Amino acid sequence: MIETEKGRAEITRFTIDVAIRLALIAGVVYMSIALMRPVAPLIIWAIILAVAVYPVFAALRRRLRLHHGLAAALLSVLLLVLLLAPVVILSASAIETLDAYARLLVGGKQVMPPPPESVRDWPLVGARLYDFWLNASHDIRTLLSAHVGQIASVGRWVGALAAGVFFEVLQFAGAIIVSGVLLAYSDRLTTTVGDLAGRVADARGRHFVEIAGSTIRTVSQGVIGVALLQSALIGIGMLVAGVPFAGAITFACLVLAIVQVGPNLVMIPVIIWAWIYLPALSAALFTVYTVPLLLLDNVLRPILMARGLQTPMAVIVAGVICGTLAGGLIGLFIGPVVLAVFYDLLTAWINTGRPSTDEA
Repeated sequence: MIETEKGRAEITRFTIDVAIRLALIAGVVYMSIALMRPVAPLIIWAIILAVAVYPVFAALRRRLRLHHGLAAALLSVLLLVLLLAPVVILSASAIETLDAYARLLVGGKQVMPPPPESVRDWPLVGARLYDFWLNASHDIRTLLSAHVGQIASVGRWVGALAAGVFFEVLQFAGAIIVSGVLLAYSDRLTTTVGDLAGRVADARGRHFVEIAGSTIRTVSQGVIGVALLQSALIGIGMLVAGVPFAGAITFACLVLAIVQVGPNLVMIPVIIWAWIYLPALSAALFTVYTVPLLLLDNVLRPILMARGLQTPMAVIVAGVICGTLAGGLIGLFIGPVVLAVFYDLLTAWINTGRPSTDEA
């Protein structure tokens, strides 16, 4: 049939039809991705939040006997309060601290305390640091006037950082609202996603959806939850001890805890500062309170991440670290999901090629 003129014409027509259909599908997919690209991070965050808080949503709906929409709205409002309240408190603390230092500077008062004599004995940089610190404590205006360019550069960097943080907070607030909508239609969406996954990979596709959901919930509890608890307790301790810029330091601790670096990088200098400038009893109490908190993530994270998870914790931790390095905060969740699915596929492939005990 192919050798005949009519057969070749039909094959040509079929090829052209397939090419046109594929081109149309590719065009629709490309346009859809282009249209969704500006809001893609918000939608991804909304999906992650909806999956992470779904057990809380289900418990709230079951115990209070609420409708899907009402339970989703109530949970969204609660999440917005939990997000915005710390941001407002930290911002107010930072503004109040900066305003106090600005008043001291305008009034010609001493902004920086003189350095302790022990700084002079530090190796390598002790003498220079002591002289620089002493000059700054006596006449901070002259020091600032001599470094106007550097201070302006730092100010621009801080301003850009603050604008970025503000945008991220707004985006996260929008993601919370969208996640509430997703939770309101969670039953229908769960069925649709399960059917789609089954269409792509049969019965194993639904298993992949379960792995993705459990991994997101595990990461949110073991990483984000512990980081929030750890940084909040550290921030309370600094506020009670009177540490300056406690809000900014708490935010830095939160970021470092989320990206798996840990707050030790910031808090060890704070503890040293406490022993230099605070009374001995206050410094000792602050140290006794803070040091166990710096080890809190090492205790709680393995416990929370090991609960109800089929994938080895080493794979999840590797996904958290690699995902954060590759994709930032969103990669923190996407990385473990990808590695967990890959691990499951690899395990299934190895088990498929392994002879059964009956054959042996």
